[in-house]
Amino acid sequence: MKTPCETAARYLLPSIRALIAKKLIENYKFTQQEAASRLGMTQSAMSRYLGEKRGAIININREMDRLADSVAKSIYEGRITQEEFAAQLCNICMRYRNDEGICRKR
Repeated sequence: MKTPCETAARYLLPSIRALIAKKLIENYKFTQQEAASRLGMTQSAMSRYLGEKRGAIININREMDRLADSVAKSIYEGRITQEEFAAQLCNICMRYRNDEGICRKR
């Protein structure tokens, strides 16, 4: 049996990154290279996220979309470091896991 963190690392975190990447490119007109650099990944990885070859597994709820908007705006405005970005990913992941009941005891 996989733990919630293993599942999150494989499916949820890539979906969150993909959502933020799309927002940077669509809303803030970043190039793939600029967005990749800000998110700490390669342009090739960015291309996989945008092409939905990675990170397109989960359904995005309204709260996750709102949080991703906030993170993308902070990146655009230069108000977030890569360490803070990592912390925000954890925050979004934990909220999604709690909202969707992934971590609740059965």
